[in-house]
Amino acid sequence: MWGRRWAVVPALVTLIVAGASARAQRPGGMMGVGMMGMRHDSATMAQMAVIHELVLNHDRITRTVTNLPNGIRTITESNDPLMARRIKDHVVTMNQRVAAADDPGLPIESPALRAIYRNGDKIRTVVDTTVKGIVVVQTSSDSGTVAALQQHASEVSDLVRGGMAALHEAMMKNGGGMMPRGMRGGPPTDTTAMGRAGHAVGKPDTVFAAMQIRGGKAMGVDQYTSTHKFDALPDGGRIELQRDVDDGAGVAQIRAHLQSIAKAFKSGDFSSPAFVHMHTVPGTEVMAAKRDVISYTYRELPRGGEVRIVTKDPAALKAIYEFMEFQRQDHHAGGMDHRKMPR
Repeated sequence: MWGRRWAVVPALVTLIVAGASARAQRPGGMMGVGMMGMRHDSATMAQMAVIHELVLNHDRITRTVTNLPNGIRTITESNDPLMARRIKDHVVTMNQRVAAADDPGLPIESPALRAIYRNGDKIRTVVDTTVKGIVVVQTSSDSGTVAALQQHASEVSDLVRGGMAALHEAMMKNGGGMMPRGMRGGPPTDTTAMGRAGHAVGKPDTVFAAMQIRGGKAMGVDQYTSTHKFDALPDGGRIELQRDVDDGAGVAQIRAHLQSIAKAFKSGDFSSPAFVHMHTVPGTEVMAAKRDVISYTYRELPRGGEVRIVTKDPAALKAIYEFMEFQRQDHHAGGMDHRKMPR
């Protein structure tokens, strides 16, 4: 049964902008202009939170795309009532952004998506809601705009199929060459003094602030009120994350996140750290290739948990050390370094 019907400006399911669109927001709630000139307003942050949730739950979403002579017809649905509601809400809110020609200028926006923002007045969109999601028909008399609509629809479908791994690939394709040095690897562009282990003090640079926001989205807890530790140990390493205060919901979220990380890493999936840091994290390619000789064990801690990483393989051990060292530096985190780098 069809639900409400609108004739509206383009309803873009812009999942491809997730992650990199996280805004550089400083502690204390100050909003302004961050990296690459992007704005970080509360409305955009709320939209990006929904987008990230959709990407994480991509396996609960179905999507079909039909290319029309003058546009596209897409059906995006979910049997999960919450995801169905998120899909509908996302289309409506993005309509408002496109209607205002409000392109946030994200570094990973594809050429097709940028063209759609530019040519929104050339597109007619009709939206039908269903019980499980939404149907969008977008047409245009401009051939270039039609091509952009069809290309972007294909990009969104890739994300629905591939989730975070596809998001990482999209970031590398569309924005990797534009990212500041601190996002590509190596130390941040403006390091911050360390206070107690795992916490940065003073004024963080915008790259670090943006990473903290992405980390909060990936892990589900405030990165400024949680403590990270990355230990390099003789037989591998240890990732620890705990809340700084009594927070039952936050502790539960951390534990769920670390358990999912242990499972993902064991399967060779390192898309979560790639999302947080917006590039392939040092050591992870070897860790993925050597996954059969590395063990990952989760354990609860009073306010969070830890993932213990163990191997006897020299190449895997070296990769784990590279991973831990990078994480300590990029997160401005604490941790032990009880190892000797193998040659």
